[in-house]
Amino acid sequence: MSRLFDPFTPISFGDLFTLMWVASLVILFGAVVVYNAAQRRYARYPAILALHEWIFWAILVPWLLVPLLVVIHAPLALLLLIVVPGMGVAAYAAFVRFPPIIEASNVEIRRRRYVPPPRRELRERSKPTPAGRRRRHR
Repeated sequence: MSRLFDPFTPISFGDLFTLMWVASLVILFGAVVVYNAAQRRYARYPAILALHEWIFWAILVPWLLVPLLVVIHAPLALLLLIVVPGMGVAAYAAFVRFPPIIEASNVEIRRRRYVPPPRRELRERSKPTPAGRRRRHR
């Protein structure tokens, strides 16, 4: 238990120190790339874009703080206190909050795609002939 409150230095946490800050930079880069690709790909689907927003910010903020906390030798407990809730929010968004919303929007998209628009009940006005009189079209 005392290891959690020791300063996070390369001496006290040998392999984990380098792994933590390098992994945070890789995760940040990957999150930005995936977020930008999703913005272009799912521009017409607001429910999926909202999911990507939630996951992006839940990953970006904690993992952006990790290199800073590693450099200032913050305790491991503080790192875990920031990263674990961020990953929890991302998991909540991906597995609890957005699946019903995305399913509802998929149903709406399918309904709009396969149901023909309603027929117009009003008859069009007859069009004039070149001679000027109106002819009834059948």
